[in-house]
Amino acid sequence: MTYTSATGDLPELITVADVANYLNLTPQTVISFIKRGELVATKPPGMRGYRIPRQAFEDYLAAGYQAVQREVATSVEV
Repeated sequence: MTYTSATGDLPELITVADVANYLNLTPQTVISFIKRGELVATKPPGMRGYRIPRQAFEDYLAAGYQAVQREVATSVEV
């Protein structure tokens, strides 16, 4: 599954607030994902806060979707 169509209107670098709004989470939760290495982000010089490359966000969404698929497959086999 690809999220490009769903995230295609997002800019190349997404703010923490944008990701939080998209996922219906708090910005602090998104920052914790970044600090734990679950979501790739950068702090560009001269800008406040993190920026998440759109492709990294799409990869994050795809990885979560695949984890859910594996969980569902495992629970169906039992």
